[in-house]
Amino acid sequence: MEPIEVDVVRGMKAIEKLKVALLKAEWQLHDGALSGSDTDMLEALADLVGLSYLLTRRLGFDFARLDRMLLQRLESWRREDAMELENHWGDLSLLLSYLAPDE
Repeated sequence: MEPIEVDVVRGMKAIEKLKVALLKAEWQLHDGALSGSDTDMLEALADLVGLSYLLTRRLGFDFARLDRMLLQRLESWRREDAMELENHWGDLSLLLSYLAPDE
């Protein structure tokens, strides 16, 4: 049998690049908010979501596990409502019904 080669260094580099890209996207969100640019803010938010999924994969988790954890976290936030997003606007219920309409 041929040994399976694992490129740990390349994998670690990819993880570090994704983490840097997440930081850049967070900066772009703040910059977009300061300049009032809807496009910059939405691009940054989309980058944060997409990069989170890519980092999930590089860390060895599958996308479905991240989805499940996200739903659990949102449900917990809805119950606790520490930021009062649910009480004032119903944001968490709205997001949960969007992400998991059958549940």
